[in-house]
Amino acid sequence: MIEVVAFEHESAPEEAFRARYALGSVIHEEEAPEDPMEPYERWRASWRHQPSWQKRHDWSAIEETSGRLVGTGFLPLEYLETNRNLAWFSIQVDPDFRRQRIGTRVLERVVETAQADGRTLLGAGAIEGSGGEAFLTSLGAELKSTERKSRLAVDRLDLGMMREWVKRAEERANEYRLVEWQDRCPEEYLERFVALHDVTNTAPRDDLEMDDWVHTPERMRENEERNLAQGGSGWTLVAEKTATGELAGFTDLYFSADHDDIAWQGWTAVDPAHRNLGLGRWLKAAMALKLVAAKPGVRNVDTWNAFSNGPMLNINIAMGFELIRGYSDWQAPTERLAANLRQ
Repeated sequence: MIEVVAFEHESAPEEAFRARYALGSVIHEEEAPEDPMEPYERWRASWRHQPSWQKRHDWSAIEETSGRLVGTGFLPLEYLETNRNLAWFSIQVDPDFRRQRIGTRVLERVVETAQADGRTLLGAGAIEGSGGEAFLTSLGAELKSTERKSRLAVDRLDLGMMREWVKRAEERANEYRLVEWQDRCPEEYLERFVALHDVTNTAPRDDLEMDDWVHTPERMRENEERNLAQGGSGWTLVAEKTATGELAGFTDLYFSADHDDIAWQGWTAVDPAHRNLGLGRWLKAAMALKLVAAKPGVRNVDTWNAFSNGPMLNINIAMGFELIRGYSDWQAPTERLAANLRQ
């Protein structure tokens, strides 16, 4: 028999966290074997640094005879200005216990909680071609978008081409300069940088049903502090129009305190009013050159883009980023999931 119970992380014993980490490690090896697994202590500390605007709900599927953890569920409910009807969930099931309706049992709890909070639309992600996609399809979810996970082998980066991109951009965009910082946005740039983040809403969403995200200085500062508290660090490069102080585009790169051979490329975005000047290539090339010079131990850089984001993919592919796999995003009305679960 399988029992699905709420996982109360504020009061759960340490052995319950270790069981969760062990199951997560199995799933991680299955879904992303090319990535290092976050050390337990770092992962454990992340539970103490939750966003103030989020209430997380977690569940454990327990095999009653042995007490073994065989599945988990996660539903973070965010209370922001937009997308209050939408929530994203994640379900993991031990490979040895699949096809026993454990995922369905956990999803019942997810849907019940989402409905009680007024969430009319639920979303989840899955690896292309995986059992997760089949599970979501069977419950009436619809494929809305697919992201490409790509990896750059730094030793194959064409540094001459990067220098040429920088040189050409400096000639074409001579009214701009690059400004850089680490970890925390300087106070003098904070308001402008928060406003610049709105440009991320112009990235392709394919058929995803969602509103634009709203960014605030307070949440940016909280994100910075949470990343530092969890052992992360990051670099940011911003393109600034020298005469006016307008911020035209940015790119950021993140690092882990536990793995010094890998970096993660975050957003790269340019305001539509400042495009077609080579700013995107300038930002990416300048960051790549900085990485090679300052962190020679980094061997790989990973990033994610929608397959439909042609302009950014063109830059990444030209740099040498290669496809690892696709990740699909699915959505379904909460009531449809509830109805299909009742069948």
